[in-house]
Order: sequence, then structure tokens, then C-alpha cells
Amino acid sequence: MGAIAGCVGRPSDGVVAAMLDAVPHRGDAVSIVSSGDATFGLRTTRRGDEEPAVFTTPLGALIGCVGAPVPAGPHPAVELAGRLEREEWDGLDGRFVFVRWDPEARNLTAYRDAFGMRSLYWTQHDGAFWFASELKQLLVIPGLTRAIDPVAIHKYLTFSFVPGEATPLAGVRRLLPGHILTWHADDGHRVGVHQRPWFRLEENLTPIEQAAAAARTGALCRDAVAKRLEPPGNAGLYLSGGIDSSAVGAWLRDLGAAPTALTLDFGTASVEREEAAEVAAHLGLKLEVVPADPTAIMDQFDALIRGLDMPFGDAVTGPQWLLGKAARSLGLDVVWNGEGGDQLFGGWTSKPMVAAAVYGGLGTDEDDSPEARYLRSYHRFYGLESELYTPALEASVTPGLRRSILRRFLGDDTRAQAFLNRVRLTDLSLKGLHNILPRAERIAAAHGLDVRMPFFDRALAEWSFTLPTALKLHGACEKYVLKLALQKSLPEGIVWRRKFGMSVPITDWVLGPMRPLVEELLSDQSVRSRGLLQPAFVAALRSGKDVASETRRRRLGERLWALVMLEGWCRRFIDGRSAA
Repeated sequence: MGAIAGCVGRPSDGVVAAMLDAVPHRGDAVSIVSSGDATFGLRTTRRGDEEPAVFTTPLGALIGCVGAPVPAGPHPAVELAGRLEREEWDGLDGRFVFVRWDPEARNLTAYRDAFGMRSLYWTQHDGAFWFASELKQLLVIPGLTRAIDPVAIHKYLTFSFVPGEATPLAGVRRLLPGHILTWHADDGHRVGVHQRPWFRLEENLTPIEQAAAAARTGALCRDAVAKRLEPPGNAGLYLSGGIDSSAVGAWLRDLGAAPTALTLDFGTASVEREEAAEVAAHLGLKLEVVPADPTAIMDQFDALIRGLDMPFGDAVTGPQWLLGKAARSLGLDVVWNGEGGDQLFGGWTSKPMVAAAVYGGLGTDEDDSPEARYLRSYHRFYGLESELYTPALEASVTPGLRRSILRRFLGDDTRAQAFLNRVRLTDLSLKGLHNILPRAERIAAAHGLDVRMPFFDRALAEWSFTLPTALKLHGACEKYVLKLALQKSLPEGIVWRRKFGMSVPITDWVLGPMRPLVEELLSDQSVRSRGLLQPAFVAALRSGKDVASETRRRRLGERLWALVMLEGWCRRFIDGRSAA
């Protein structure tokens, strides 16, 4: 967990202290160090052997570090400072944000880990540069304007999350995963902020025999878990019954760990409950079944919105919040998950994209391009902007801008030649690093949990992009090489069954027990006063009527839930009131 906060350009001890007070869930120990017109602060979990991670160097630089590289040595902040100063990027992995202020050169430099396990938000306000681990920390800055960024809203309505540097809060931006930020101050006045990558994941296809590939994949996966075993804790495992979380459980067992397994129960809508029980029994793990209760999600809605910090509109978000709450109630302080396996090993989202590339897209219509097909695969509001957006939002995000705003997130052909790998790189850098990973970290931290996600491992990720694509998508079998690596560790029926996903019955929920929440947040009056969406379009969704081209009932619920989460976020972070 942990959190950082700071300001350069004006005395700010009191404000930095308030920024750390805004995230009490991230630790019970606070350290604040000032040097001239710079103040850095850190909130961490108190441990007797933990060295200070906010300090001044003998040469007068001010250092702040939250998190650590993986594996970590005895003095992680000092060791990381040396590696970053020497630009030793090879093999650098972990979860960290590192900030350095040089008062003599008046330069601030910030670094974020390769996959963005730790976050850094920043803004320039009142002649100073401010930064923090969470968006909510910046809201305590005196005089900071709370206004919506329409471009970020357009991104959210396309993906159900907001990728890139921008946030929905105008004027507040993020340091991207695997990037370096530099800011130079001249007599306290801002003169520019720049970001550049220090890590770039690329395809490097290498011929290899199937058996050797499976053995090496298994060894690297096991090593990714082993590197994250420290510091020890009372551990849990989010076990869905699918291949990825089951694999993490198997590797933990092989390394001598025995986490408590937690799985969600959707009642009659459950599709993997029995499989989770089978895996837990096979691995000898205690299994806790957590009811996925929509009324409990409604009761926790304001806490959910505040804890997430950014709007995350996937239907799994509420159930995952209940998992975190249950884990904490069991006395756990560490949780493991299998997130990221789809992105590394060609999960189910890749298959329709590859099929579309092979069998479709024969015309020249831009709406049938690979980009358009990928954007539509999120099943939110791409292509519906003219029906959904108000004239004011349309004026801010004109048709000519919409695709160009999104195009930068749709992959780089220079990083991969194989189409499957281009899809996977896009899915990892977009959905993985801007949705799956930060959402899991926020939910865990909000409950005082340290989340560990071994599939987001640099050595493993780099290895996965050396593998021939047929070892990932083998005919209709996704994650083929991973399944080969696991066929002696898990039941055959678990390894080779097709993926089902969490299958949240979100449409039944939003039109049933969650309807009071939907009606409150998406009423005509609420939608009209927000000024972003057409009330008639939203009212049709509320009545159970989806767009004419949609044949799958669950898409209606997914769209409604995304809008509910957006309005809840606006109420909490823009209006400064309860989300519901």
C-alpha cells in the first residue's frame, strides 16, 4: 500500500499533511520532510525494520519513494535511487513511485514502475507543482478547481475507464506506467512538464519447441510468485475457478504458502462456483464463499466510489469490492489474484479480434477497420455519441476528434508484427494497465489489503512476447502454452475447459434490486443537470430498451452500470457530496 504526496514551489507542510490524511487506509505511519520550498510526505504501514523513504541526500536532493523494486534488497529506496540515477533499466521491476527534487538545478523527476502498480497524479496550481498517489489527495489543495474534462469523459464512455495521462478532473494528470516525468521550475514558476518512457514492451518472436516453451513458462510464472512472497502476511487468494487464479494457487502451494481462497457466489447465475470448490479442494485450500449481493453493493456504493478514486465502470467492480471487504473481515492483509493472464497469453478477448481480422474487414469503410472493431468490442457507447452526447459535450469532442483521441491507445504496429501480439499489446497497455491493475490495487488498498498480481511481471511479460502466437492461441484453445505448463498441477477439467468469465448478472441487478440506485443517479433531472448525456437516451436504457443493433441482454446492464458509476464519481469528486 503506502501513499506519497508533495509540493514544490511554495511552503506547504500543512497541505501535504492534509493530503496524507485523505488516505488513512494506506498506512498508519506518516513522515513529512521539507527542504526550502519543497515538501514531500509519505504514509506507510508501520514496521519496526522499515527505513525512511522520504529523506534528503548528502547533496541536498529531496527524495520520496513509495513501494519498492522486485526483488527488494535491504535498503530498497536507496538502492532504487542509485539504479534510477544510473539509468539501469534492464530487469527493473516492482511496484514503485520515486520522486526526486534537485533544489540547485530546480528540477523534479518522477518515475513510475513498468506496469503502474503504484500511481502518481499531478497538477500545477498557484505557482506550484503538486503530486500524490490518489486523485482524492489533490482535492484538499486550497483553491483547486473541480471541473470535468470532456475528453476524459469521452474516453470513459468508450472503454468504461479512462486511459492515458488525463483524468476526468480538468487540470489533473497522471504519470503513465513505465514513464519518467520531468518538471523544471524557474524562480517557482512553471515552465513545462514532460513525460518519456523508460520501459517499452515489444514483440521478439523466437522459435522454440512446445515442451521447452511450456517448461520455461511454468518456471517464470512460479518465479513471479516467489519474488512477491515477501513481506509475508495473512494471505488470501481470489479464486474464480478459471485457469489464471487457479494457476496462482498452484504456484503458491508449490512454494509452501496456503492462502485462504475466496470465491464469489452469484446464486443461480454462477458459472464457476463448483470449479472454484474443485480447485480449492485439489490444492488443499480453505474456501470462503462470498455472496455477490447487489443490495450490499448499493449499501457500499459511496464507499466504492471514493475507494476507486477514478471511475471504473465494468460490472465486475461491485462484486470485487465485496471480495475485498470479505477478505478484510477474515483478518487477511495480503491478497493474490490471477489478473493479467488474458493479456499475456492470448485470452478469450483475442479470439473474436483475430477472427474479425481473418474473415472480416474486407471493405474500406472506417467503421469496419480493425480499430473500430476493437473499440466496439468494449460494448459501451462507441458509435453512439451522436445519440448519447449533449450538444455541449459534442461541441467539446467533435466527430473529427473522437477517433484521433482514441487512436493513440489502439496499439503500435512497430512493436509487433503478428496481429495477435498487436491485439495483446494493446489490451495489456490499455485495459490491463489502465483498468484491471489500478482497479484491483484501489479496491485492495481501500480495505487495507496488499494485492499481489504475479502475471504483471516484467520477465514473464517479456518472455510471453517471444513465443510464437500458435503457442498462445492454438486453434480455438486460448492460453495454450500456459495450459501445457499447468496440466500436471491442476485437474484436467480445470486446465482445458473454455473460459466463462465472471458473468455478473448486471442486467438483472440494475433492472431489479438495484433499480432504486439507477433511478436516483440517472433520473431525467440528474442527467439533465449534469449536462453530459441526452436524457431521452438514458431514459430508454432505464426502461430496459437497448439500442436496436444490440441482441445480447447483458449489454444493457453493462451500459447502465457504466453510467451509474460515472454519475456517482461526478457527485463525489466534482460536486463534493455523497455518491448516492
